[in-house]
Amino acid sequence: MVIRPRVAIRTVTVILALRAARQAALGEGGGMTVSTSSPGSPLSSGSLVSMPEIAELAAVQRPVVTTWQRRHRDFPAPIAGNSAQPLFDVRQVANWLIRTGRAKEEEIGQELSLHTLGSLSSMLPAKDLIGVVTALICLRYLDDDEPLADGTADITGSLRERAMRLDPGDEFLVSEICGRADLAVLASAVDDLVEAAWGCSGAFERILGARTRYQAAELFASAVTPPLAELMAGLCGARELARTDRSLVISDPFAGPGDLLTAVAELLGPDHAPMFTAAESDAFLARLSRRRLLAHGIPAVDMDIRLGAELPDEAGDPDVVITQIPYQAAEERSATQVLTRLGEISVRLGPGRAAVVLGPASVLTAELPAYGSAERMRADMLKGGMVEAVITLPGGQVPFRPGYQSALWVLTSAFSSPWAGRVLVADVSGSALTRDVAAELTEDVVTWRRDGYEPRAHARQFSTEELISDLIETPGPLTPRRPRSIRSVQTAAHASVARIAEVQVGLTAFAADSTSARGSLNTHVIMGSLRPPESATIGALADRRRLTLIKGTRLRDDDVTADGNYVVIRPEEILGRSRVGELKVDRATLAARYPHARLTEPGDVIVTTAPSLAAIVDDAGFCVVAFPARALRIAADEARFTPRVLAALIAASSGASRPAGAIRIARRLEALPLPLLTVAELVRLDALLELLEARRRAAQREIDLVAELRDITTAGLVDGTLTFTADPC
Repeated sequence: MVIRPRVAIRTVTVILALRAARQAALGEGGGMTVSTSSPGSPLSSGSLVSMPEIAELAAVQRPVVTTWQRRHRDFPAPIAGNSAQPLFDVRQVANWLIRTGRAKEEEIGQELSLHTLGSLSSMLPAKDLIGVVTALICLRYLDDDEPLADGTADITGSLRERAMRLDPGDEFLVSEICGRADLAVLASAVDDLVEAAWGCSGAFERILGARTRYQAAELFASAVTPPLAELMAGLCGARELARTDRSLVISDPFAGPGDLLTAVAELLGPDHAPMFTAAESDAFLARLSRRRLLAHGIPAVDMDIRLGAELPDEAGDPDVVITQIPYQAAEERSATQVLTRLGEISVRLGPGRAAVVLGPASVLTAELPAYGSAERMRADMLKGGMVEAVITLPGGQVPFRPGYQSALWVLTSAFSSPWAGRVLVADVSGSALTRDVAAELTEDVVTWRRDGYEPRAHARQFSTEELISDLIETPGPLTPRRPRSIRSVQTAAHASVARIAEVQVGLTAFAADSTSARGSLNTHVIMGSLRPPESATIGALADRRRLTLIKGTRLRDDDVTADGNYVVIRPEEILGRSRVGELKVDRATLAARYPHARLTEPGDVIVTTAPSLAAIVDDAGFCVVAFPARALRIAADEARFTPRVLAALIAASSGASRPAGAIRIARRLEALPLPLLTVAELVRLDALLELLEARRRAAQREIDLVAELRDITTAGLVDGTLTFTADPC
């Protein structure tokens, strides 16, 4: 989504003006002196940012801004503050970042929008801020997207009248809006946020997407990662049930800020209009959930978010339950209470209805004390026929509590299913829960025993079908105990045996060619003149246009994936910690987001100085160099260097080592001296480097094959797909 930078910059100006007004008020009434400026001065405009805020806008570390200020004469000068904390004009900074290629207009617009949220959070208590801002967004949505700042003399009075007209029962926004004395500045800021996010729902999610910036634990204590929210929405059955003609009721007994209900609403889209019911004991979160669903197009008549601990009964039993059991510390957590809540949810599910519940893995999937009440209760629930799938999740899925290990139970009736007495078990705790993994898990579950699918027609990626009797008779953790499926096991075994045969052939070929490939090598190197040759620094060679220094591109992490058109070379690849070619960037993404990025040419030397100096030759070209790495390109008529020689000389340069405790090498890349070899030395060194590189590649290939053979064989013996027929030789 493209964010309009002009709107975001105007929003920052408005918000920083409000900050200045608030500081002035504190200075008058709180014993704090705040200097004021004459009208029209930069300070009175409110468009000031500090150096840490500039770093946040540009998505760099704080010391980088100091480096920019010191090295670049055209960097904007501070217009307020002091030497310890200078303040800059946000427009000048944004224009400089765009002009120098350190940010695109749409990118800096997005960052400025997030910066706006941070500025807002410094002016009001977090709950008050979120309450009034989301209420204003909701008001604008309900009022046919009419701007909040409507040009009237009394904007605050106008907003109060609109709120009373649209929410006479104060179910959503009247209290939040009528409780503020001056809404004019906030109204303008919210209008700009809505325009920047291209709609009220986008603005609402942008506010909550930056919830960790606010000092209100209620907003993010129960928040889950986006892939987990998508996984739960996909597993809950809403998508399959929405294909029927009946009206759906989707419920969350512990709604929080409405993350899970919103995930279902986004999954179903505007073509379906289910009834959303929920219970939430915190009045602030209950009202926030109502506003959030409204902003996502759910009519007020199609939602019932109750304040309390019980779901409303008027809408009937839910067709879909999606929820998480409220977190409790391990010392206070009762396994029987967690399982009791699961039982209460399951009894509300009739035939064809489903639920997905997030809870502690220590209760849902871990081994429980043998013969204890919790172990018996969990066994009874499994035997009851309502448990469809059990999934152990990786850690960190509730970011506010990174040490909290969680798991999912998917509940649905299996009384009439031919697969009764079985449960699907998955354990992805050892890998990252990406969106791709979430999609595969969803397919595993929905094709398992739901109507319209033949389970044995689908090869499951992460889960196995387990007999409930096996899980109960031999108590232990609820993790996969058998192979995924006989078909997938046979396929994997055949593939492993075939690959082992290929590796064996490759290693045999290495052995046969070892005599010729590893023959004697004579470098013909003898003692020299003991005087170092003439040298020149990389910077001097660049000034003489014998070398060209090409900056790396600052790539976002989510733009670098395993699929794409252009290979990405980072410091990790240059240092040999990752293989070149494993990460790529899409051609369309590169063109849209990084128009100033330059692709490498065959023979470019890719260099990094952080965390240590290293260089490699890009023989293929057409790669993207990721910052802080850079590329060196040799002039076409330069006779003092070849790509192999240049890379070797850089790695051997004086000052190339990084002292212990230092964060970078002693010299800048431009200051590294390179010896200017004679033509004869250059030709012979290049030939030697070619021979050595050929041997290194052959040796590395053999090492890779040996490691692959070890891993395949060991893994096959562990899972029972492979065995030996004789002693290895």
